Amino acid sequence: MIYTDGIHLVSDISDAELHRFAKTIGLKREWFQDKKRHPYYDLTTERKIKLALLCGAKMMHKREMIKLIKIKE
Repeated sequence: MIYTDGIHLVSDISDAELHRFAKTIGLKREWFQDKKRHPYYDLTTERKIKLALLCGAKMMHKREMIKLIKIKE
């Protein structure tokens, strides 16, 4: 599943899933933030946030996202 807090785009499955989704909404691969504990893409415009949600990303509070990242570790 792909999640966003309105700023970051993350996957609870894999980086591959995240890359496929990011490509679908027009994010460039070089924008990927390869953080070892929580890789993500930044959503920098309201348009991209809306598009991510329209394509199936689930909005979650930043605290929920932090819990999700900890579970994934």
